[in-house]
Amino acid sequence: MCKQFLTAIAALMMIISFHCKADIKLINKLIEDKNYEQAQIEINTLLKYDRDNPQLLFINGVLLSESNKVNEAIKTFESLTKTHPNLPEPYNNLAVLYAQQGDFQKAKHALEQSIKTHPSYATAHINLGDLYTRMASESYNQALQIDGSNKSAKTKLSLIKKLFNFQPIRKNIEITKKANNESEVAKIEEPDSKNIIEKTSNNIPLAEVESFIDDWKTSWEQQNFESYINCYSLRFKNNNGQNFEQWKIYRKPRVTNKDKIEIKLTNVKITEIDNGFEVSFIQEYKSGNIDSRTNKKLIIETNENQIKIINEIS
Repeated sequence: MCKQFLTAIAALMMIISFHCKADIKLINKLIEDKNYEQAQIEINTLLKYDRDNPQLLFINGVLLSESNKVNEAIKTFESLTKTHPNLPEPYNNLAVLYAQQGDFQKAKHALEQSIKTHPSYATAHINLGDLYTRMASESYNQALQIDGSNKSAKTKLSLIKKLFNFQPIRKNIEITKKANNESEVAKIEEPDSKNIIEKTSNNIPLAEVESFIDDWKTSWEQQNFESYINCYSLRFKNNNGQNFEQWKIYRKPRVTNKDKIEIKLTNVKITEIDNGFEVSFIQEYKSGNIDSRTNKKLIIETNENQIKIINEIS
């Protein structure tokens, strides 16, 4: 009877887990479409049954910040840093919100905590550099008594909308219940049509490769050319024969001379190759009158724990 009861519980949890993953994809789509009210309804429903799920709580914080409910978003991310202190993303997003409120010291501390939990988390390093620039500009303007509206630096902190380092959401879910010295284990295969990630033996965690790709995309969208070009190796050479310096000259006007750039990556696949990774995806690019959809492949090298693009094929 006990074994049957536990098996029933495991089956119920399997069903809840399936619905949860499906609904999270729906919620992300609702947020992308700016349907915040319906997204909040969906999140609240899921939280009734799984109130401690860090993925749900994180998405809820993102939704609150997107809905301009900044104080509620801050409380959500602060709570996450206490219950899951090893996740760097909640600290990063706290820094974004603190900086928006002009509390640069709190933002600095949050980014330092993010880096402390994950020293190679590139986004936090980039954001911290941008924050130092903003703080230096504020101090300079104050010292020279320059009008505050004449600021030369602008905060480019990135609000990360995907939680990369919460590993259970991309692994098989295992529900284990012990009874009479036996284990009832229910395994759920989690298909992911968006990101198919192959296991590798490389010393660089896949989460860092994902984070690197997101930083490359974000730098491009924000037209932060220094950050963008820093993603490329000095040994870069593409199939057209362009080396790093030629690529830098070629790409700069195409990154910076735009009113607005929107990029979406889908069907991302990361595969280990010799001395690095191959990342393939479908790139949707919008800027002005240009609206393109391209199959792209990035060849990434890993050298002394650094990740750089050595070739770009489209």
